[in-house]
Amino acid sequence: MKNTAVFEGFPEELTDFLWELRFNNNKEWFNENRSRYHTLFKEPMDAFAKEVNEILIEKTGIKTISSVSRINRDIRFSKDKSPYRDHKWVVFKREDGAWKNKPVMYFEIGPDYYSIGMGIYESLPLYMKAFRKKIDANTAEFERLIKKYEGSKDFKLVGDMYKKKMADDKSEMVMNYYQRKSISLICDKPIEDIVYKRELINWCIEKFLYLKPMVDFMSSIVVE
Repeated sequence: MKNTAVFEGFPEELTDFLWELRFNNNKEWFNENRSRYHTLFKEPMDAFAKEVNEILIEKTGIKTISSVSRINRDIRFSKDKSPYRDHKWVVFKREDGAWKNKPVMYFEIGPDYYSIGMGIYESLPLYMKAFRKKIDANTAEFERLIKKYEGSKDFKLVGDMYKKKMADDKSEMVMNYYQRKSISLICDKPIEDIVYKRELINWCIEKFLYLKPMVDFMSSIVVE
């Protein structure tokens, strides 16, 4: 059955539910509260993902696919054996298949925060090599692109840095990207009233369109 619900904001009760889940992260508690999970979290997140994706396609002309995280954690190789996440995210990707090694936009919400941004979850060295090669091909163009994000009040650039200096002919602003093992622009905020309102959709669309030029650049990179 297709989800036809309209997103009107996450229920205010969601915050209490996620705090409870954080401190009662076990199968017995979750099974007793499964209906709350569906009503307060799964269904609103699915509706949010569907509507945001439709608006993104309409505004950009680019076919994106939304992918919402599961509440169950994969604990096979993790020291943390908590069976459930106390947060969920949705990524908006441009291609079918796995999303972790390609540029995506995302939205995430937990008990005490919400987050929006873009980047690559697991950057492969070959991808970052191609990223630097594309910068080398037209450094001035890349510098014009990233000026848009310099001094942003909302977004910060994150990603581990290489210790070895990768170039000597780039500005400090360009090297801040060039030296990284991965690239993400993220905005983290404490939970506030907007997450309980439909206006969250418009806010997210505005931020995603702001990030689109960087997503376009990173999506155009070809790994040889």
